[in-house]
Amino acid sequence: MNSSWKNWLKQTTAAIREWMQRETHSFAELAELIRHHPDTVRSERTWLGLTYRFYSLTLDGAALKMETKVTPTGRERILQLSLHTPRAKAAVYRCYDETCGLDDTVATPPLSPKTAPV
Repeated sequence: MNSSWKNWLKQTTAAIREWMQRETHSFAELAELIRHHPDTVRSERTWLGLTYRFYSLTLDGAALKMETKVTPTGRERILQLSLHTPRAKAAVYRCYDETCGLDDTVATPPLSPKTAPV
């Protein structure tokens, strides 16, 4: 078989396998995953008395980023959350965008411990 056909078949097989393993998660669930995952990189900045937290997590090729504002009571308000996966359009939540909410679901690669590849 021609090597270009072999490469095409391998790529197609990988894409189909990735598509079949997709999960759906809400932006709120992704936020909790980012906050509590042990590999999350977190930084905090305070400007003019307002505190912001920045989170970054990479899981099996999926990049998750989140920005929050800390309220005076210590609660966090999600300002932006994004999910970038290979070969897929980015999924982004922005607090000021009225077309999407934290309860909206997005397709993700396997992120839960039960289905994530080892």
